[in-house]
Amino acid sequence: MMNQRKVFYSILAGLCMIAGLNLQSHGQNFEGVIHYEFEGASQNGIGDIPYMIKGDKVRMQFGEGQSKGAMIFLPAESKMLFVMDNMKSYMNVDMEKWTDNENHDSKWDDSEMTRTGQSKTVAGYSCEIWQVTNGSEQLSMCMAEGLGTFMSPGNPMARQNAPAWAKEIIADGYMPLEVVEESADGSTTVQMKANKIEQKSLSDSLFEVPDGYRDMSSMMQQMMKQRNN
Repeated sequence: MMNQRKVFYSILAGLCMIAGLNLQSHGQNFEGVIHYEFEGASQNGIGDIPYMIKGDKVRMQFGEGQSKGAMIFLPAESKMLFVMDNMKSYMNVDMEKWTDNENHDSKWDDSEMTRTGQSKTVAGYSCEIWQVTNGSEQLSMCMAEGLGTFMSPGNPMARQNAPAWAKEIIADGYMPLEVVEESADGSTTVQMKANKIEQKSLSDSLFEVPDGYRDMSSMMQQMMKQRNN
């Protein structure tokens, strides 16, 4: 259980590079899988993370063996399901009530974004480079249209004060295909990058909890409450 919680939070840390985004998804027609690499994921035995899109639903599959699981986003219900296959169990998280400050990267709250008009190709798709700056630190994000909207659990408390560029991602429907962070010392880190995109039909069952899985939501709530006290 603890190992899977560590995997869970390591993925959230990567997602929250674009923190504060609302879970309401922009209308989209793309159905398929975007395969992402996240910085630090391989050290946790996660590797490639398939980001599956069908309508307004999203499934992120991760891990192998004892770490195998998935996060399923259901924006219409404002909830996320954290599925743990080796334990045949799941946790239901109400995203309107979740206030986990640990995974919110506040250093980008006051940042500003510039759309450069420059484009590049990532995983066979064209995307526009957006430069996000906060003092001496910078994010270079390559944003694509027509692939749905990236969903981050983020922090509901931070969504209200999310920078304008973060809200634009949701309002206009953009998908980051590459996010590179440049630190004050000039070093760069590829936080996330798409390496393959497959447009194909997906089964509805991928966005549901498998039959027979045990609901461990109350246990998770107790653990979160103890950790925040």
